[in-house]
Amino acid sequence: MDSRFSISPQAYDAWFSTPQGRRILEEEQALFQRILWKERGSLLDIGCGTGIFTGFFKKLGFPTTGLDFSQEMLLHLKSKEPDIPLVRGNAQLLPFKKDSFQYATLVTVLEFLPHPFYALVEATKVAQKGVAVAFLPPWSPTNLKRRAKSLLGRSSFQQAHFLSFSRILSMIKEGCKANLRDVKRIEQGGCLFPRNLRLLSLASFAVIRVDYE
Repeated sequence: MDSRFSISPQAYDAWFSTPQGRRILEEEQALFQRILWKERGSLLDIGCGTGIFTGFFKKLGFPTTGLDFSQEMLLHLKSKEPDIPLVRGNAQLLPFKKDSFQYATLVTVLEFLPHPFYALVEATKVAQKGVAVAFLPPWSPTNLKRRAKSLLGRSSFQQAHFLSFSRILSMIKEGCKANLRDVKRIEQGGCLFPRNLRLLSLASFAVIRVDYE
């Protein structure tokens, strides 16, 4: 799999410059600001793509490393964020030792992997303190539209496998168990847990944050 979506890095970034894209990005960034860890630490952004959120995590104060399988995506990200360390690698077999980072994030990555469970096992291995997963709930308004378009063959989300909150949380817990981690805290937010109607209508993903020891 060369990239998360069947579109170019430039086209992907360009969408976030549209009025709708900017509004959604603002909501999603605000969600991360609320959900992410207050204590800053080294962070691996798995499946970083064009770095829309990788750069944002860095600005929030996390020393961030980006990982993606697509060389094209990484080159595009390097042109925008030359100071962020980037690694080409497979999310389902990370090229890092246990506890290499304090945290790990996966932002709309699991939906496009053949074996998402393995990615979560790897994430909970390399992240010492916790992981945060942003995912595309199948029944959110935005994702219902995406699923309809994909059925008609008019969407870059044709290859996506939309996963439920309960399924992802279960996989994270199993990943923790596989790495002898004890879950101590779970946070969530986003389009499954809207704070207002505007968020419900705009946001396309939800976030689960799991802390462990």
